[in-house]
Amino acid sequence: MGNVLIVKNNDISSDIYIYAKKSFDNGKKGYYNAKDNSDNENYLKKIKDEFGKDGLILFITYDYLNEDIIQNMFIGSGVEITDQNNIEYQMKIYLSDENDMRAMESIIDKIDLDMSKDFEPNCYIIMSTMDSLFCELHERIVARNHITLSYGESKEESEEETYQLHSLAQKDTEALRVYPSDEPGVFRTEFQRDRERVVNCKAFRRLVDKAQIFGSEKGDYYRTRMTHSLEVNQIAKAIAYALKLNLDLTEAIALGHDLGHTPFGHQGERTLDAILKGDIDVGLVASKNLLKSSCFGGFKHNYQSVRILTQLEEKYVNHPGLNVSVQVVEGVLKHTKLKEDIPLQDFLKQDYIDRINVYSYDKEQVCSTLEGQTVAIADEIAQRGHDVDDALTSGVMSIDEFIDRLRISKCSQLAKKIQNEIEQMDKEKRIFIDKKDLRIARVVSCIINYFISSTIDVSKDNLEKYTGKKEDLLKNATKLICFSADAEGVNSYLERVVQKKVICNNEVARADYNASMVVKTLFEKYYSNPRLLHAGTIHKIFMETLMHKCEAVANSAVNLDDTSIRIANNEIKQLTKDEFDEKEIRLYLQSGNVDGRENDVIIFEKRKILIRAITDYIAGMTDGYALEEFEKLK
Repeated sequence: MGNVLIVKNNDISSDIYIYAKKSFDNGKKGYYNAKDNSDNENYLKKIKDEFGKDGLILFITYDYLNEDIIQNMFIGSGVEITDQNNIEYQMKIYLSDENDMRAMESIIDKIDLDMSKDFEPNCYIIMSTMDSLFCELHERIVARNHITLSYGESKEESEEETYQLHSLAQKDTEALRVYPSDEPGVFRTEFQRDRERVVNCKAFRRLVDKAQIFGSEKGDYYRTRMTHSLEVNQIAKAIAYALKLNLDLTEAIALGHDLGHTPFGHQGERTLDAILKGDIDVGLVASKNLLKSSCFGGFKHNYQSVRILTQLEEKYVNHPGLNVSVQVVEGVLKHTKLKEDIPLQDFLKQDYIDRINVYSYDKEQVCSTLEGQTVAIADEIAQRGHDVDDALTSGVMSIDEFIDRLRISKCSQLAKKIQNEIEQMDKEKRIFIDKKDLRIARVVSCIINYFISSTIDVSKDNLEKYTGKKEDLLKNATKLICFSADAEGVNSYLERVVQKKVICNNEVARADYNASMVVKTLFEKYYSNPRLLHAGTIHKIFMETLMHKCEAVANSAVNLDDTSIRIANNEIKQLTKDEFDEKEIRLYLQSGNVDGRENDVIIFEKRKILIRAITDYIAGMTDGYALEEFEKLK
């Protein structure tokens, strides 16, 4: 820190007061001239070496009749005791107004200063070495300077560069929809319409209360799926803009990519999948082997997202879903890995599947549009950024520990960026509300900028070298938007670090256990008594049974919400408890042939409709609603 010279004065007509006022008014140096051989000069001689340079001055004028009454106060910087044993300074702040009184009193109170007793007889100067006093006066000066800081001369605005789409970017005329475009817009592009349909749907609004990582407590800080989606959107748009890709399509995919996420983060997703595969027992009547074969499907949030976009959301009279373009559906589906053991047909109708290139599952499913590839990598970048943010903010890893973990060759470039950022911050003469919080923000910003820059540089090079046609992207699944090899290594390393420090810590483990218990309990209760489901979900079960492609199944439909107790109980028994011949069902699943096995097929298909309806219902819940339902039903 530094030292503070405290000077008291009882006469506003004195030279020392006039010099102080002039220094403040004209922004130039001022002087306190001690009389030769006075007590003040002798005191300055004594403390000169200890005081050093670049200290501060607190010049206090009090009422000469009552030393307890402070009239005004100057605060100055650049203070030095000269060889002539005088004080050189530049006054920065002048407090004198009635509104300043509380601030002046606070400063006096901080140092517990007694104007009559703390100064030696005939001496009007004392030196304070209190760090807290120096810090407060320094912050007051810096804050006042910041108000009038000059950020350099403004540059003439250059003519905005025309944004022309890259030849491989998706054009508005290429937007492909399964259903004819309704109300074609004059003032909006096709992909703008996609974006607005995503933003205005119910599933998007629910993201505000779905935690990114479910914890025992959710404070204002922790990210939700909504804030994560917005972060992905901003990163994806930054990359897309640099590469001249379609910003509207990019945004539509980014905002819709996590619509299918369950409550309680990824643990809710894992629990639903485990239930459907028979790894968690909730009373589903089917053998373990049949469940393992995904007879009732599986669950992953990207699959559920496209189910929401194409089937579950209701906005139009003539067709289900939001009728977003196939480009949006494919981008959302492929923003993360596909799994061979999850039947895509359970989530997406054949009309969409036929238009989306899903190939061998032993390869990464690359999106055929560059905009979809951009969102996939933006999701990865955002995840790395807030994984580190969560680790540092929660305290499970300090900034120093994190920087130490970067001291390996593959991370040297990123480590250097972070170190330079922190050093620059420490040199900055500005007040920080929370220095630790700002350090974390700068570290996270360095990480995100590092990955964005790498992606843009490598992808630009890839686009320049690409010699194929746009349609070849679909056929060959060529990945053009990607990290550099170095950035890929850093990404994998950071992911492992976070896995060790955050994802695997005991608090997250407890939260995951609690989340799993909530989802398991809800599923168990709804399956044992479907009448506990929301009325809309019960009606959905009835409607899906009525529309089943198998006539025997459709004809057996019963509306549980509008029938007698006896009929409802018998229907629930068939839905949840009746056995079916698993051999016959395996043959049915292989051949699609219903003849001779109608009764078994009815039981199986109606049970599958019920199970998928329960899955949709739980997956659509917010964290708060799921906990509320759990408390009601447990």
